[in-house]
Amino acid sequence: MIDLLTPERAVEPRPPAGRDTSRYVRSYLIMRVLLGALGVLLPFALILGDGLVLDGNPFPRSSLSAYYYSGMRDVFVGALSAIGVFLVTYKVAERTLDNTLSTLAGIAVGLVALLPTGLPNDLEEPTPLQELVGVSTVETIHYVAAAVFIGSLAVISFFFGVREGSRSPRPGCQSPAFWRRFHWACAGAIVASLLWIAVTQLVAGPSRSLLVGQVVAICAFGASWLAKGLELDVLRGR
Repeated sequence: MIDLLTPERAVEPRPPAGRDTSRYVRSYLIMRVLLGALGVLLPFALILGDGLVLDGNPFPRSSLSAYYYSGMRDVFVGALSAIGVFLVTYKVAERTLDNTLSTLAGIAVGLVALLPTGLPNDLEEPTPLQELVGVSTVETIHYVAAAVFIGSLAVISFFFGVREGSRSPRPGCQSPAFWRRFHWACAGAIVASLLWIAVTQLVAGPSRSLLVGQVVAICAFGASWLAKGLELDVLRGR
């Protein structure tokens, strides 16, 4: 029944719920793709940007963390901070193991970005935080946070594989078994990089061993998230 006492108001048509949901899902997947691409590209951007564009020395540096003290500092801090924000907000509305791990990884990588590794030489001025609590204390927190970050990513990639392996086959897509093996390979690469770093640091291995391990871990993390977000049929609105 029409209420004659109420002025008539134009009612805008609402899009179907399915279309709304699809739009939000595509936005979510795009963010996941961008996070994965950022993980894959970041190590190369730091190394090549510092060495080839900014003539940084030494080239390459001993670790990705050492690029905090280079001309690529803003890229290093900005990229890790962006990764941290996404990981903290990823599935934030859920109370699952995924949410716990991603939140832990996001907080850890935020600490990696904000708390630098030790000073590369005596000429480098310590940050105000390093002066306040000590260079060695900040460096210790940095490396513990880095280990927590990388370890959490390995577990997340493992569960990506578990879920992908349980999906129903889809026409025109790789089999669920393929994606299970892919994500588990990424998780294995991350774990192997952690072991590589631990062993080579204990036995005073190659001078760039830390850099190699970090590059492998970050690229494997990026590849896993990139593949997880590349739901091409959904991204195309099908």
